[in-house]
Amino acid sequence: MHAFPINVGSRRFLFPVLITTLIIVFIKGTVFSETARKDAGQGNATAVEVVEKLHSLLIRSMKMGANTTCPKRYAFLSPFIKSSFDFPTICRIVLGRRHWNEMDKSLKKRFVDAFTTMTIATYADRFDSYCRERFETTGARLDSRGHYVVRAILAKADGDRIDFEYICRKVNGNWKIVSVSAMGVNDLSVKRADYNSFLKNHSIPELIDRIRQQADRCLAKRGKEKIVE
Repeated sequence: MHAFPINVGSRRFLFPVLITTLIIVFIKGTVFSETARKDAGQGNATAVEVVEKLHSLLIRSMKMGANTTCPKRYAFLSPFIKSSFDFPTICRIVLGRRHWNEMDKSLKKRFVDAFTTMTIATYADRFDSYCRERFETTGARLDSRGHYVVRAILAKADGDRIDFEYICRKVNGNWKIVSVSAMGVNDLSVKRADYNSFLKNHSIPELIDRIRQQADRCLAKRGKEKIVE
């Protein structure tokens, strides 16, 4: 959702972040399948575009990796990720209804800001080197809730592939990512279990501190700068 980064094999990739027979057409550096186009339909064009724009930027981040720092990749990825992920909805899901409803408006904003920073920092940290990987969109469909499910893969040079599934919903007329699964594992489910376990013995402000520390650790791997919201 969260789109969100995960570790897979010897390399680290998004979850985000973060996607099977293909008829491949190369368009603006992104690989498309004709099947995906037919499945998507006219109404889904922008949902597919959001996912593919994210993929395009992640490939660019990977190519930048050897010549830049993690904070600089953060700055590069931040504007699009902030605009293309529905972070308030994502945060409500990962905390659960009870914890979310107990928070006042100010605390909700602090949590969303911390979670957003952590998500972008994790992408910037993990998409840090390039070895001829490419993303391929493999299909899209409208589900019973009116959300679009966009499927894609990350194809690696050695022939391995990582399967992704993005769930997108319309927010004020724009498609936004609310969930990302990689290799069948949903990042929101993983985070929800982790956060609810933590909150059994800790407070929401302590969880916010923990999330910010995670972001700082990601950024410190490639530079000393920290992100100040």
